[in-house]
Amino acid sequence: MTGVVGFGGSIHDFATWLITSDNGSIAIEDERLSRVRHALLDPDPCRASLAYCLDAAGLQVGDVRAFSANDMLTPLRTWQPEIPIQWVNHHLSHAASTFFTSPFETAVVLVADGAGSIIGAGSADRHERETTTWMLGHGNELTRLGQVVGAKRGPASSNDLDALMSNSLGDFYRAVTEGIGFGFMHAGKVMALASYGDGRFTDTLMEAVALLPDGRFTITLDGPHGVVDRIRRLRGDGGPGAFATDACIAHAGQQILERVLLHVLAHAWSVTGCPNLCLAGGVALNCAFNGKIIKNTGFEQVHVVCAPGDDGTALGAAILASLELDPPASTVRFPISPYQGREYGPAQIDEQVLRRTAELLDQGKVVGWYQGRSEFGPRALGNRSILADPRRVDLAKRINARIKHREWFRPLAPVVLADHAEEYFEADCPSPWMQFAWPIRAEHQATLAGVCHVDGTARVQTLRPQEQPSLARLLMEFAALGAPPVLLNTSLNIRGEPIAETPDEAMAVFRRSEIDAIVINGTLLER
Repeated sequence: MTGVVGFGGSIHDFATWLITSDNGSIAIEDERLSRVRHALLDPDPCRASLAYCLDAAGLQVGDVRAFSANDMLTPLRTWQPEIPIQWVNHHLSHAASTFFTSPFETAVVLVADGAGSIIGAGSADRHERETTTWMLGHGNELTRLGQVVGAKRGPASSNDLDALMSNSLGDFYRAVTEGIGFGFMHAGKVMALASYGDGRFTDTLMEAVALLPDGRFTITLDGPHGVVDRIRRLRGDGGPGAFATDACIAHAGQQILERVLLHVLAHAWSVTGCPNLCLAGGVALNCAFNGKIIKNTGFEQVHVVCAPGDDGTALGAAILASLELDPPASTVRFPISPYQGREYGPAQIDEQVLRRTAELLDQGKVVGWYQGRSEFGPRALGNRSILADPRRVDLAKRINARIKHREWFRPLAPVVLADHAEEYFEADCPSPWMQFAWPIRAEHQATLAGVCHVDGTARVQTLRPQEQPSLARLLMEFAALGAPPVLLNTSLNIRGEPIAETPDEAMAVFRRSEIDAIVINGTLLER
């Protein structure tokens, strides 16, 4: 057996994806092995994840036909010539990861992130990078339709985390995130907090943004009239009412992000008339926006890859290398699953264990759920999860405060049997990878109070039994007790740590938290 390897990341979220010659794959993010969140500024990225993938597949370096990486992975250049790497444009690797895993023959592909590949030579004190790119994918080809470029202080080789990229939606959202006191890579907190605010500051921040013809835009982040300074002046010295102020700034950030994205998508749809859309880049993790696309644009179907962030460029790089090695005679797609880690135990769970677990959940217990291969990407999708009754607000509060140790305003997500998704949620497309937030139908908001955000929405995972047989059976057992076919589903980890990869790490979460029970590879442990 042979394989093709893709490496992903930038200055964070490093990963390796291996596609094997028998049409299988195995992949892992560096953080799951180093146990450092996002593997930020790791000086030797992808080495451990490459070893993990090769070992799990029973391959050696010599069995790999091609190595490919997005061109922001500069530390990997020291691996050559021992490991020859094909370099791919950053946004192209993002685009490939989502287009070639979609079911579409033709689709508009939008990539939006903090910054991608270098544009031009740059200088010692300034350089430019791609920030937003839209393409048309058809068959096995991706053609760029338009692009926005931003500038950042310092040379292209700089990893200055304090410098922001102009005209960047990712860095705009980062400016909001850090401006209201959250740390780097904590954009999800802003998305949650935004629903507690109103639009009083939207126009003020929007003055730093200009919507231009042909889907283009500018965003001024630095300087006396930039977003950073505007947020600083809006916050003042904090004090009473600081939460309301920060919530309204977060709300403005979310509204402006959506306004700019809709501007880009309106143009892309107008020039293509294509009903299909694929999303990638870190901005595509904004499930609140993703859930509004079909209702607010001409697009009728939306696909978001399971790992739209920089880790997912490993998948895109591997796909592009595979297509170059063996050019297909017809359209080819890679219908991947997010469950890409190695096996640590049996995949099936005994009916008695399922039944007892459902009883515990119905009794208000919080249950850890560890089975099969780990998920690739930021979401726990039923193999490394914490589960609870979605009807109980008290359980959601307990999980946030005493198990996950995170902010009270952050919502927890539901997993629902796909056949019942439209019954409980205003769902307009499949969401197997928890990439869309939709309103909970009014008649079910009280029933699903534990997963209902303050704005009445939830980030939904739709589950088909063939994708996750054991979890689907657990949902059925839970429903048989008179509950909805829905469970609260959050990641099996503690604040500040990556999701558990091994059984030992799952047990560590169980021991260190107030989880009431845990199922590990079919074995149920109760306190």
